[in-house]
Amino acid sequence: MMKYSLAKAIVSVVLAVSYFAAPQFAFPGGGVFGHLFYPLSHANVFHLLANVLCLWMIPCGLHLCSAWVVAVACSFLPCFLGEDTCGFSGVLFAIVGMSWGRVKLFREMLWRNKWWIVIPMFVPHVNALLHVWCLLGGFLVGYIWRDNLLPNGTKDWI
Repeated sequence: MMKYSLAKAIVSVVLAVSYFAAPQFAFPGGGVFGHLFYPLSHANVFHLLANVLCLWMIPCGLHLCSAWVVAVACSFLPCFLGEDTCGFSGVLFAIVGMSWGRVKLFREMLWRNKWWIVIPMFVPHVNALLHVWCLLGGFLVGYIWRDNLLPNGTKDWI
């Protein structure tokens, strides 16, 4: 459990440093570079704090490389939002999807996450469809490659 806290602390620091030190990247305005690095940028400090809080609320461990790839790949799917997209929430939804895919509980995943899926669709300036794509993409990755993603037969993700 300690290694997950350390990983979450490192990710939290990286997100905070990138918010204050790096320029804001977003897609579609940032092109391919924006697609690759949009999870590191946030619209404002409250957006950053909300994503960090959600990161710490996720009870499972992290598999950030796979989640990042899922979030970036999903960012190329149609999202129907005319504004630039930024934030770590796509990666968070991919992590949640991968943890549910690992245990093959698709309906349970949808039921338990229904409010996280539905409510953002009514909030302005939120790319809710990207959240759905990342959740589904994460589930697919966790379902297909669950044995390859689990180190040494452990039951938690890192």
